[in-house]
Amino acid sequence: MRDAVVELDAWRRDGFVVVRGLLDARTVAALQSATDVLEAAGRDFVESTAVGKVFYEVQSASGRKREPAVCPGAFRKITGPSKSTGPGGAAFARLRTDPRVVDVVTALGLRAPRCVVDQVNFKHPRVGTPFPFHQDAAFLHGDAKQALQAHGGVNVVVALDAADAGNGGFIVLGGTHSHGEQDGQHGYDTSMMLEDRFDMSRRVTPSLQPGDAVFFHPHLAHGSEPNRSERRRRLVTLWFVGGA
Repeated sequence: MRDAVVELDAWRRDGFVVVRGLLDARTVAALQSATDVLEAAGRDFVESTAVGKVFYEVQSASGRKREPAVCPGAFRKITGPSKSTGPGGAAFARLRTDPRVVDVVTALGLRAPRCVVDQVNFKHPRVGTPFPFHQDAAFLHGDAKQALQAHGGVNVVVALDAADAGNGGFIVLGGTHSHGEQDGQHGYDTSMMLEDRFDMSRRVTPSLQPGDAVFFHPHLAHGSEPNRSERRRRLVTLWFVGGA
């Protein structure tokens, strides 16, 4: 938490802060194992599939949605892993309320934080495609959207593997949170980076080790490059909104 407090000026200016070693090795290992369990449960999926309240989005060869998986069991993301009733769900459920995460979110100014989205984002070796620049706030709706508008929000990605520019690391466009939410982000081609949509002048790809985290504003534009390496790249994503 101390690192995040020190970087409050950067948070306001850039819309993100990097917190090194947020999670210890034991917690990271538990999340890696839980991710393996969830992936194994969908190893035969060739199209995006819901299993109860958990949604598996497959990784297509082009990167576009609603196309078949590049191979069975290849995923771009799993949404709602904490809702799994199998052995893979518990680790993600604990992470949603982990004091190490919540303390930083609170230090960044969010009162009464509530996690409304949890995901695992994949970038498989050689086949993981880019993900377009976008703002997460555009994809909230209902009560969560109202809470964001009334009380603000903070999102976070936590690295489960080393992540950098070589394996499709997480890219942030510093300062773009200050321009508000842009329209038209729901129908874009997910095989494209859409680099003309946002200001690219402060583009950063933080190099992350397992357990490192990036906390960022829900209006901060971000995306990712393809994974051209032989290395795995998995990130856990949590979205928090505030309360009264």
